[in-house]
Amino acid sequence: MQILAIKNFPILFLLLVGCKSPSDKIKDVILYNDSVGYWNYEWPRDRAEFYGFTFKFNKNGKLIKYSYSKLENERRIFNDPGIWQRMEWGVANDSILTLMNYNSQIKITKYNQDTIWLYDKEVKRKEMLIRVKGELNIVN
Repeated sequence: MQILAIKNFPILFLLLVGCKSPSDKIKDVILYNDSVGYWNYEWPRDRAEFYGFTFKFNKNGKLIKYSYSKLENERRIFNDPGIWQRMEWGVANDSILTLMNYNSQIKITKYNQDTIWLYDKEVKRKEMLIRVKGELNIVN
């Protein structure tokens, strides 16, 4: 009986270590460079072909928001004078993206390595995060 238990230990160990929670799997996709990930945020709006936002997600839960000029392919740190935004992120309840606001209701509906589809329950709209590829072109 002891021999059987010893033989099954590696299998049990791999099952316990190899099982990640849904929120950990999502975090692994977001942090595609091990500790950081850059994602363009897309939502329905006028002039969407001209501008947007890019978020830099850090492993420590910190977030940096960039304004993104699609025409010039440049990003600048976003600054909205007089408005304080909590620059943190996380994944709650396995599929709720907490983005700058821990009361957010942004549901992750599906995801792959390049796109994260979102539904914001508060404003009732579909949104997306699209992984940045190529040069970031961050200017001062």
